[in-house]
Amino acid sequence: MEQNTSFIEEDYRASKNSPAYQNHFVGKKIVIVLDNAPAHSQMEHRVAVHEDMTLLRLGSYSPMLNPIESCFSVLKAHIKRFLAERTILLFHRREFHSYLESRMRLLEEAAMESLPCITESLVIREAMFCQRNVEKALNLDNMSYGT
Repeated sequence: MEQNTSFIEEDYRASKNSPAYQNHFVGKKIVIVLDNAPAHSQMEHRVAVHEDMTLLRLGSYSPMLNPIESCFSVLKAHIKRFLAERTILLFHRREFHSYLESRMRLLEEAAMESLPCITESLVIREAMFCQRNVEKALNLDNMSYGT
């Protein structure tokens, strides 16, 4: 379980050392947002405590409040396009020992080729979308997602 929580400490340290934090946010709390992914279960009880860090858990199925959901949707669309262009490779073992290994390597290649689609401007756009929805939630206004 320690491995599952190490990313929180890594994110905390990376945030503290980032130029954005150093230039604009020194002295402010670092908020790490957790959704309901299995890897995030019981995080509040397993991570190192820092006075300037807050863990914020989102409610069940709240993609309109979680910018990573939209970013993952963009990433998954790129991966699907990559795989659709190489469908034939899913049915060939190629130079690998098994079909499973061949498919895993193809998925890894798809992920590596698709990662550049997660740009700074995409993340900012999705964060702004979520910020607008947080305001709607605070005002008890309706929110829509995926329209």
